[in-house]
Amino acid sequence: MSKLLKGVIAVLMIAGFSGCTNTSDIHVEALKSEKVNLDGYKTYEIVEGSGIVDDTKRADNLDLNAEMQQMINTELAKKGKTLVTKDPDFYVAYAAGTDMEAVKEKLNAAGKKTIEKSPEAAMVLILIDADTGVIIEISTAEGEAKNLPAEDVKKRLNYAIKEMLSGL
Repeated sequence: MSKLLKGVIAVLMIAGFSGCTNTSDIHVEALKSEKVNLDGYKTYEIVEGSGIVDDTKRADNLDLNAEMQQMINTELAKKGKTLVTKDPDFYVAYAAGTDMEAVKEKLNAAGKKTIEKSPEAAMVLILIDADTGVIIEISTAEGEAKNLPAEDVKKRLNYAIKEMLSGL
């Protein structure tokens, strides 16, 4: 199951899903199974290996993996879900990454196309039924990657994660 899950996450990240104190550029999409009653899921476990795809050390030593996991735990606790280490109702898997070399086209005032650097970040969060292995919810967040102070990064991450889990 772990290899399958990592494969799904890798494919989604490659497909271009992206996630950045202004949050207006953050775009979140979520899909959940219409056949599943999420109220019936009370306990969860985070899949080992979830986290930042390229865990490059930040100059301010902010541990983004730990921050993301804590934010997910906090949001799920607010929704009555309990973190367990064995026999969960569902699994949580997430991955995030940044493409600092991303570019985008722009039109200048004269209508001429120009290309400029536009770093992007992305996150995918997947909830999986522990008994069947079926994905019960999947959400993505994408936005600009900005060189922001740690507090602003945390605010942007928190916004994205809240939005991603808002349908629970």
